[in-house]
Amino acid sequence: MTKLLLLHGNGGAGARFQPFLQLLGSEAAGHVTALAPKLPGFEGRPLPEGDIGWTPFLDALQRSVEQAGKDGEWVLYGHGIGGSLLLEWASRGWPLADGSRLEPHRVILHGCIGASLQHRLFPKLMQPKVVRRLMQGLIAWPALQPIWERRLFLHPERIPSGLRRQFFRDYKTCAAFSLFFDLITPAWYQTVQEQLQAEKFYFIWGDKERVVASHFLKYWQQDFPHSTFDVVPGWDHFPMLDQPKAFYDKIVGLCNM
Repeated sequence: MTKLLLLHGNGGAGARFQPFLQLLGSEAAGHVTALAPKLPGFEGRPLPEGDIGWTPFLDALQRSVEQAGKDGEWVLYGHGIGGSLLLEWASRGWPLADGSRLEPHRVILHGCIGASLQHRLFPKLMQPKVVRRLMQGLIAWPALQPIWERRLFLHPERIPSGLRRQFFRDYKTCAAFSLFFDLITPAWYQTVQEQLQAEKFYFIWGDKERVVASHFLKYWQQDFPHSTFDVVPGWDHFPMLDQPKAFYDKIVGLCNM
C-alpha cells in the first residue's frame, strides 16, 4: 500500500486537494491512500504562542504519518511552501516523534519555493510585515476575486464556484501566511541545499507557471543535479484545481511507479 502525504502551499487548505481526493475515491488508483495534514496556522487554526519556527509544522507531519502508520511505502508531495516544508524535514533526516525515521519512497516537489528567492521580485516586496498583511487582505477580498482568478488559474471556469470562493476565504483565515516569509529565506535555502544537493527528488513545474515562473527552474536544476525535473505542458501553479484529472493522473502515476 502506498501512502500519499499531500501538503498545500501558503494561504492554502485541504480544500485544494478536494478534487484529487474525490477522484481517488471514485477511480481505480491501485494501492494508494492519501491524507492532507492539518497544519497549525491554516484553515482558522491558531499558531502556537511565542517565537516559533518550523517545529509546529514538522510535529503535524509526524503526527499524520504516525496516525496513518509509518510502515509501508510513503510518497510525499509538497506544493509551493509545502515543498519547502518537506525540504526542511528532509534536512533533519525525516525524524518521527518516536525516535525513528521515515524513509520516503519518493518526494515530489511541485512549484517549490526556495532556489529563486534572490532572483524574484515578489519575495523581496514581501519582507515588510505591513506589506504581507496588505497582500493577504487583497487576495481574500471578495471584490478582487475575479482579478485574482485570472492571475492564478489558467481555467478558472473549470473550478466549481464554491471551491473558488473557498480558495480565497482560506487566505483570510491563514494565521501562518506571514510567518513563512520569515522561515523561507535565502540563508535557509542555502543551508538545506548544501545538505540535500545529492538527493534524488522529483520536481514538477508547469510550463505555464506564473506564481514561480518556469524559467526559474534552472536554479533548482543547478542545485539538485541528481534530481528529476518534469516540466508539464499546459500547467500553471494550481492544476489540482483547474485541471484535476490531469493532476490526479500525474500524481497517482508517480505513486504507482
